[in-house]
Amino acid sequence: MSALLVRFTRLNPTHHRFVAIRADGTREVREFETKSLLLHDLVHFAVESEAKLRGGFYGTLAEGADYSTPRAGSEAMAIESVVGPLQGALKGDVNPETFVTRHREMQANMGSQSPDWLTTELTTRVLESLRQLQGQWRATPFGQTMEVRFDV
Repeated sequence: MSALLVRFTRLNPTHHRFVAIRADGTREVREFETKSLLLHDLVHFAVESEAKLRGGFYGTLAEGADYSTPRAGSEAMAIESVVGPLQGALKGDVNPETFVTRHREMQANMGSQSPDWLTTELTTRVLESLRQLQGQWRATPFGQTMEVRFDV
C-alpha cells in the first residue's frame, strides 16, 4: 500500500476542504461543514494510523475508493465500532483503560467482541495523536492547509 496525502484547508469559520491525494496522483476533493465532520475524520485518521489498519476509511481511500463509498468488511466495522464511541468520549476526559474496558463490555452486550488491536496502549497513542492533530488544526489560519500523511 502506498501513502495517502491528506489536506484539510480551513476555508472559513464553518467549512473546510478535504483533499486526499493517492500515490497515483488521483484525488478526492470535498468541502464540508467543519463542526460535524472534521473531528470524525481526525478520529478515523488517528485510530487507523496508530493501529496501522488498511481496511478502514483512509486505507480504502488510498486504494482508490471514493470518499462516500461505504466501507465494507469486518475491519471497517471494527474501526467504526471504536471511532464512534471514542468521538463521543472526547466530550469528557478519556481514560484509555476505562475506554477499552467499556468498549469490550458494550460489544459483549451486543454479542460481539472488541477488535484485538484495541488496547490501552493503542488508545493512549490515539489520544495523543488526536491531541496533536487538533492542535495543528487550531493553529492553521483561515485559507491555509493542514497536511498529514497516511502510511500503512
